[in-house]
Amino acid sequence: MSLIILLLLSASKTNGQCSFIQADKFDNVWVVNNREVICFDKQFKKIGSYSNILLGNPTYIDALDPFRVVVFYQSSQSVVILNNAVAEISEPIKFQDKGISDATLVCRSSKGGFWVFNRNRWEILYFDSGFNPTAEKIIPDITFSDNKPTFIQENKGILYLAFQNKGICRFDSFGARMGDIPIKIDSYFTFIDGSIVYSSKEKLFQYILDSNQIKAFDMPFSCIPIKFKGKFLFFNGSELVVS
Repeated sequence: MSLIILLLLSASKTNGQCSFIQADKFDNVWVVNNREVICFDKQFKKIGSYSNILLGNPTYIDALDPFRVVVFYQSSQSVVILNNAVAEISEPIKFQDKGISDATLVCRSSKGGFWVFNRNRWEILYFDSGFNPTAEKIIPDITFSDNKPTFIQENKGILYLAFQNKGICRFDSFGARMGDIPIKIDSYFTFIDGSIVYSSKEKLFQYILDSNQIKAFDMPFSCIPIKFKGKFLFFNGSELVVS
């Protein structure tokens, strides 16, 4: 069944379950919907979908590289790489085969490789484009260890690592620690117009990076959106919604 694109937003349309959503540089929209990863083109026509019952439900995706989209399965400690036709490029990558016992978060790097947070050893490891280990790693502040790590994302050469109800650690392109962002974050976040948009106690907020200010993200919905062609777009668990 095709998804309905709503051009008029009502509060009732946010009653469903919010889903992780991200757009790539070609304006394709990628969504995690239960067991599926779904990709839509810029006209919101479905390009394709991917699921793997052996791996479970996807945790997050990273579409920084639209030709090699990362799908992370925390429950099975696996990663799948999809092409822009939403098909596997290779067999799933098992973290156990890479010597990692607790891969909690994964994201793409602008250098072409991957960042993997290994919670057991409390380190962020860098893997090259072939998912081979390198000597490069980052050690987060141990004071965050009592809080659940929820999301990792690189943006403009800066790596952001979020911890539930604690804040976000930042690291520059050399792995040096930058100033932490003290926000009480529920789960993941996104970047919109120079701000980090996140959820706290099921309400949306924005952290303005230039001024270090926190403001309410005053929108008539509770799902974390993306900004798409000047409008806000989110997936409420059953359909794409445009505001």
